[in-house]
Amino acid sequence: VDMLLQFYDDPEFMHQLLDDRANFYIQVYTPILEQIRPDFAFLWEDMCFKNGPLLSPDLFREFLLPAYRKVISFLHDYGVNNVIVDSDGDVTKLIPLWLEAGVTGLLPFEVQSGMDVVELGKAFPQLLIIGGINKFRLFGSREEIDAELDRVLPAMAKRGGYIPTLDHWVPPEISLDNFRYYTEKIRNFRR
Repeated sequence: VDMLLQFYDDPEFMHQLLDDRANFYIQVYTPILEQIRPDFAFLWEDMCFKNGPLLSPDLFREFLLPAYRKVISFLHDYGVNNVIVDSDGDVTKLIPLWLEAGVTGLLPFEVQSGMDVVELGKAFPQLLIIGGINKFRLFGSREEIDAELDRVLPAMAKRGGYIPTLDHWVPPEISLDNFRYYTEKIRNFRR
């Protein structure tokens, strides 16, 4: 909480902190990117919770967008054109800003936070979507697993730009049999 208040109490410090962090990433990754060309960059951000972002889109635009643009521009200079952000919670309000910064994909699209990948896929057709399959449906019967996959897979396969996976880590309550069934259904899915 104290750090979030710094956006108001000491905005100059926060601008400098975020710029320094962007410069740090660039310094760390330059020697790596001079040796290899990854298919994508992955940024872990956890910027949201169940009810939305931890800071307003206006604050994100002012403070974080410049740092994102700086890092993503650097990645593009090295041929890394796919940038994927991991953020839990309801990310809806930040998707346009991430896209503006050059982010190409997001995950995990937690269903419990209101993230519906079918609807978001329609709203943001250019966005690579990873996740969005309700992990809690794998606790139940095969019929419940089928219903969840039938809700997501046909629409997302038609849309494209989707990697089917659970909306977060695999909880230990999912039986091995159910997980095998789920993975087999995904593997054998046909449009």
